[in-house]
Amino acid sequence: MCASSCKDKHEAIQSATLKLLAEKGFHGFSIKQVATEAGVAAGTIYLYFKDKDALISDLHFMLVESVAQATFIDHDSSLPIRQQYQKICANIWQHCLSNEAMTLCKAQFDHLPVDILQTAYSNLWGNQFLPLAKLYEQGRQQGLFKPLPNDVLCSFSLEPIINLAGQQIIGLINITDNQLKSIFNASWEAISISSDNLTQEVTHDTH
Repeated sequence: MCASSCKDKHEAIQSATLKLLAEKGFHGFSIKQVATEAGVAAGTIYLYFKDKDALISDLHFMLVESVAQATFIDHDSSLPIRQQYQKICANIWQHCLSNEAMTLCKAQFDHLPVDILQTAYSNLWGNQFLPLAKLYEQGRQQGLFKPLPNDVLCSFSLEPIINLAGQQIIGLINITDNQLKSIFNASWEAISISSDNLTQEVTHDTH
């Protein structure tokens, strides 16, 4: 009973923090406001987190885990690389649109203190995003992807999709299904060595 109750309170605190973070930014809310939003006493939050930074760090870790799980839904490493990549793009897009507060907080998390970011990303490619690391490595080995580190490939390919999802959420753009396909293709081309390789992979996908 206690374990279930503690888990519920922890999740309520995380949800409240995410909501306030999306609305007010890191410096725009207090622990007291989190407590009010979560429906718990302010002292309860300190039973789980020593301070606001610890709360934000925990929330960031939870979001990374949720993004990783969503990214690799129905992932099949036996499929051609481009087909795997398209599925990953589609999963990320849908997850971002379905989790508006998380998506709108991305810029906030990108500016976390360096020590928090270093801890969060220390084993990212060897753990939560291992399937993507393997896909990038396979693409490099086959001469499909530019010989760049995973972080750089991701910055050119998948992060723009997340940023566009944020713009879609707040109404700055309205991307149609056909445009989305073109965006995924442009994302692929951003890390492909040449258009010839793209054509070769597309042809392979159709067989």
